[in-house]
Amino acid sequence: MEKKFIAGLIAPDVLQNAIENGSGMEYTSIKKCGILEIRYDLFENMEDWPNLSQKVYELNPKALRLGTIRLEKDGGKWKDTRASERIGLFDKSLDWIDLERGMINKKNNQKIICSWHLFDRVPSERELNEFAEECLELGVQGCKVAAMAHSKRDAEPLYSFAKKYGKKFELFAAFAMGEQGKESRVRSLKEGTNLTYASIGKALAPGQLSVEEINYQTNGS
Repeated sequence: MEKKFIAGLIAPDVLQNAIENGSGMEYTSIKKCGILEIRYDLFENMEDWPNLSQKVYELNPKALRLGTIRLEKDGGKWKDTRASERIGLFDKSLDWIDLERGMINKKNNQKIICSWHLFDRVPSERELNEFAEECLELGVQGCKVAAMAHSKRDAEPLYSFAKKYGKKFELFAAFAMGEQGKESRVRSLKEGTNLTYASIGKALAPGQLSVEEINYQTNGS
């Protein structure tokens, strides 16, 4: 059976609480994640960045570490005008890095998830296929689509997309955001993806479920 990954989001308060309390909710959630996404853009003091990967590793040595410096246009805190600066800022110890569609133009030593965020709609099947083919042509190892749903039916193209392309990437995520997209964050794992994203503590994305919620719905524990 193919391994499914829950990616837990590491924000400043999550990391601090987990380090300070080894029996707290944050620490427990981190232990349940197969991937830990370090959201560097949320850590305002860049002097802290070189130590973040090691701190996360010490909390869960078994988890893959994914580095993300999310742009403002995609819901992050990093200035869009400084997008090109990010490549040189990623810690070399990271297993994966996330770069948005249109931002990948050269090979990197680390594995890359190419991500596409749409905050107004879910793309058509044709648009999704074009994105996947673009990722394959770039030679990236991961593909992620997060798109806003206005009804539960909006997520259907994402499931067809997962069935068609899920096995062509090492990591593949395709889910809908918003209240109407909550179900897709779990259902997508049954439709062909092997990666979904979850909050540790407070949700930072619309409709995001917690690590505990996704773990319970997928494993019953």
